[in-house]
Amino acid sequence: MKMEDIFEKYDCDTEHRIQAIFSSIFILQNRMQTAGEKLQTEISMKQWLLLAMTECCPEPRTLTNVGNLMGCSRQNIKKLALALKKKGFVRLLLGGNNSVRIELTDKVNEYAVEMGERHLQSLKLLFADFSEEEIGQLFHLYAKLYAGMERVEKYAEELS
Repeated sequence: MKMEDIFEKYDCDTEHRIQAIFSSIFILQNRMQTAGEKLQTEISMKQWLLLAMTECCPEPRTLTNVGNLMGCSRQNIKKLALALKKKGFVRLLLGGNNSVRIELTDKVNEYAVEMGERHLQSLKLLFADFSEEEIGQLFHLYAKLYAGMERVEKYAEELS
């Protein structure tokens, strides 16, 4: 069965569409990670994401703050950061209150230049069927999805 078949089967009412969207988020993540790992030459997709989120994270760029952006625990971020440190992509600096800051090295920029065309081509292929208007709509819809995720996280905390 193809995903197109599943979308067709679940395109009958809102409840089924929501279930299909929810499931497909995980499937897309898995497929993007698998394809991305074939495109990357030195690092995993999760390591790449850590570099990207560190770059856009406001100071201080600690394991905790980057983890919050990525939706991961500090420990998971630490494992990724240690692997990137061994490869020369980051430095880990001790801060106050047992915090650890992540500092990107020049190797990140070199790698970005090396991989730039592959990443750009991948994004073009991924969004080839979208108009500019649809990309704008999807961007805003994803913002709403993140707001919903924050409500789910709050609900889960209340249940714990």
